[in-house]
Amino acid sequence: MRLNLPARIVLITGHFPCQLIDMSQTGACICVPGIPPAIGASVVLEVNGIEAFGTVVWRRASQFGVKFDERVPMPDVVALRTVHDYYDTIEKDRRLDQAREFVQGRRAVL
Repeated sequence: MRLNLPARIVLITGHFPCQLIDMSQTGACICVPGIPPAIGASVVLEVNGIEAFGTVVWRRASQFGVKFDERVPMPDVVALRTVHDYYDTIEKDRRLDQAREFVQGRRAVL
């Protein structure tokens, strides 16, 4: 399921912000701002109260795929779609507010 939600990835070296591109019960596609973790690395995906433990199974450019150790319950996966829909509305409103502040001279940079 396509999501494009902000999330966090936890590695042995620390935790990092990421973008959850899509997710199913068994795995996820994740995008990071830097170099993705090595194939075989253990990771934890944290998003909307879900913690999914897994292993990196592929990587390409700034994206990588994780196979989860255990299936994520379908209601949790479906709930992320609701979060996605809500997140888009909140982000749109936030960006409109920033643009208004910029036009009114109350914000230097968007």
